[in-house]
Amino acid sequence: MAEESLKNKVIGGMAWTGVEKVVSKAVNFAIGIALARMLAPTDYGVVGMLAIFIAVANTFTDSGLSNALIQKQNRTEKDFCTIFYFNVGVSIAFYAALFFASPYIAKFYNMPILEDVTKVVALSLVITGFTAVQRTRLTIDLRFQTQALISVISILVTGAVGLTLAFFGWGVWALVFQALAGQLISSICIWYCSRWMPKLMFSKESFKSLFGFGSKLLCSSLINTIYGNLYTLVIGKAFSPADVGYYNRGNEYALLPTQALQDMALKVNFPVLAKMQDDNERLLRAYRKLLRTPLFLLYPVLTTIAVIGEPLIEIMIGPKWLPCVPLLQVLCFGYMFSPLTHINLNLLYVKGRTDLVLKLELMKKPIGFAILFATLPFGIYALVIGKAAYEFVAFSFNCYYTGKILGYGELKQLKVLFPVFIQIAVMGVVTHFAIMPFDGSVAKVAVGIVTAAVVYFGIAAVIKDESFADIKEIVVNKFSRKAAK
Repeated sequence: MAEESLKNKVIGGMAWTGVEKVVSKAVNFAIGIALARMLAPTDYGVVGMLAIFIAVANTFTDSGLSNALIQKQNRTEKDFCTIFYFNVGVSIAFYAALFFASPYIAKFYNMPILEDVTKVVALSLVITGFTAVQRTRLTIDLRFQTQALISVISILVTGAVGLTLAFFGWGVWALVFQALAGQLISSICIWYCSRWMPKLMFSKESFKSLFGFGSKLLCSSLINTIYGNLYTLVIGKAFSPADVGYYNRGNEYALLPTQALQDMALKVNFPVLAKMQDDNERLLRAYRKLLRTPLFLLYPVLTTIAVIGEPLIEIMIGPKWLPCVPLLQVLCFGYMFSPLTHINLNLLYVKGRTDLVLKLELMKKPIGFAILFATLPFGIYALVIGKAAYEFVAFSFNCYYTGKILGYGELKQLKVLFPVFIQIAVMGVVTHFAIMPFDGSVAKVAVGIVTAAVVYFGIAAVIKDESFADIKEIVVNKFSRKAAK
C-alpha cells in the first residue's frame, strides 16, 4: 500500500509539474516571441550582461539550504525559521552590494545604462529571499498543483507587463520590469498558499546542521553558476551587446525543452527519492526509468529544432535574429547530455553526498574554463562549440560515482541510450532532405515536424522500443479509463 501511495504521489506530481511546464513554457514562449519582435537584440544583451551577478547572488542566498530542508527527514519549525531569516539577511546584503557596485559594473562593460538597470534588477534578490522557504515547504508537501497554478498566473501577469511596456517603447526596461513583476506576483501567491508565517526564532545548531549539507552544495552550485553565466560576461566584454542577445536567444531556445524535462523530472523525483535514500535497489529501478523514458521524448525535439532551426527562427522572431541559428543548432546537440549530468548529480543529492558533488565540480570546471578561454580567440561560434563539447565532459565525470554507488556507470548508461541516438540520427537525416525541396519557411517547418515525428515514432514502433511501449501503455490506459467512465 505504501509503495502504491508513493507511486501515485510521483505520478500526480509529475502530471501537475508537467502541466505547469507545458503551459508556462508555452505561454512564456509565445510572449518571448512577441517581445523579440518588438525589441532589439541589444536590449536582451543589456539584461543578459547582468545574469552572472544575479545568479551568483541567488546562489549565496539559497546556499543549498532548500535542498538541505528537503533532504532532511526530521525537520522542525526551528529549521524553517532559521533558514528563512538567513535567506532574507543574505538577499538584502547582496542587494546593497550590487547597488553600490552598479557604477563599476557599468564601467566594466562601458555601458552607462547598466548602472540604473542593475539597481532595479537586483531587487529580485530580496523578493526571492523572502519566498525561498515557503516555496520549499510546498515542494516538501508535494503540492505541485499549487505551484503549477502560481507559475501560470505569474507568467500571464508578467507577460502583460512586458508586452505593454515594449509596445510603448520602453526598450530594455520592458524586460526589467517584466522580470520584477513576475517575481513579485509569484512571491505574493506563494506566501498566500503556503499559509506559513515565520516565528521569531533562530537556531545556531539548526543552521550548522543544515549548512553541513548545504555548504558543499553551495560551493558546487557557485562554481557551476559562475561557469554557466560566464559566457554572457565574456561575450559582452569581448564582442557586443547584440552578440550577447544572439547567444542568449539561441541558448534559451536550445535549453527550453531540456530545462522543462529537468524541472519536471527532477523537481518531483528529488523529494520522493529522498524517502528511499537507504534502499539502493529501489533507487536503481527508479533511476533507470528516470534515465531512459524522458530522454526518449527530449532527443527528437532537440534534433528537430536543430534541423529546422533557420526557418523556425525566421517565422518566430524574424530575420533580424538569424545570426543566432548556428548557435542554436550547436547547443541543441550539446544539451542532449545536460539532463544526464543532472540526473546523475541528483542521485548524489538524494544520498546526501554533497561532498562528492563538490569534488566533481572541482574536477570538471577547470576543464570547462580552459575550453572557454581556449576557444575565445576564434570567435563566438567556437565558444559555443566548446560549450557543447563540455556538456559531454561533464556527463562523463558525473557518471563516476553513479557507477560506484549503483554499479550503473557511463558505458551502461550510453548503452541504454544507444538505440535512441540511432533513431534521432536517422530521423535528422531524413528530415533534412525532406525539407530541401520547399522554399517557404512555413512549409519547411511544417514538413520538418511531421516528417520527424513519423520517422522517429515509426522506427520506435518497428523495433519495439521499451520507452515507446511504456508511453503507449500509459496513453492507452488513460483513454481506456476515460471511456469506461
